[in-house]
Amino acid sequence: MMMQPTRAAMPEFEVWLELAKTDPVQFEALRLATIDDFIAQVPGEDRRLQLRRLQWRIDRVRERASNPMAACIELSRMMWDSFSHLRENYQDMFEDGQGHPPRSAPHKAQVLTFRPRVETEGIT
Repeated sequence: MMMQPTRAAMPEFEVWLELAKTDPVQFEALRLATIDDFIAQVPGEDRRLQLRRLQWRIDRVRERASNPMAACIELSRMMWDSFSHLRENYQDMFEDGQGHPPRSAPHKAQVLTFRPRVETEGIT
């Protein structure tokens, strides 16, 4: 019988590790169920679809990799490529001609003047 995990009942790392060593088929089923559960709880159908597509890409990288370390390296590369793309888009949106996002003008504030505190006898 396959466990149906929830975020509150997520197994600890050691449980995942032991399951991967002793029952890889059950581990994979639990991994897929956990991912599906997480995606199903994300608000917005468009966002869920985007996450399913990303998970599909991740699964293909894992399948094609010669070993887990190779998969990890490729997935890390995907992450950094995505981050770099996000950074480029951010810079394009706010380009000021010098390659920097515009700085906001400093906020002005009214400075309040307080009277000096008068010490009362015996209290400091």
